[in-house]
Amino acid sequence: MVKDRSIAGGAMTPTIVLSDKAHRQLQALNVSRDNFLRVWVEAGGCSGMLYQAAIDTQIGPEDRILYEDEYLRILSDPQSANFFEGVHVDYSDDLVKAGFRFHNPGAVRSCGCGSSFSCAS
Repeated sequence: MVKDRSIAGGAMTPTIVLSDKAHRQLQALNVSRDNFLRVWVEAGGCSGMLYQAAIDTQIGPEDRILYEDEYLRILSDPQSANFFEGVHVDYSDDLVKAGFRFHNPGAVRSCGCGSSFSCAS
């Protein structure tokens, strides 16, 4: 379970682990501390839940800091935050499916393409 990493509670140990390649790609996309990456999960995909992400500038008081360093910040809403505990994010520039890959060690099932997952109830 994610500890209090709300904006009001301050930053703590990162919940998400970024590979160097993912970090560089986020910076190339102009993700920063002010233009941060917002991540969330929603129902869908072949395994039940989908990872979603967008660049955002509006921070709410209940938002959770999942990753923060001197260059960039990743936030989530409190309902999605627990799904990102321990997630490793990598970036692949292969020809077939370039993009960010989420590796969730807590997932009990995930699809072959890495886009969706399911967790124990």
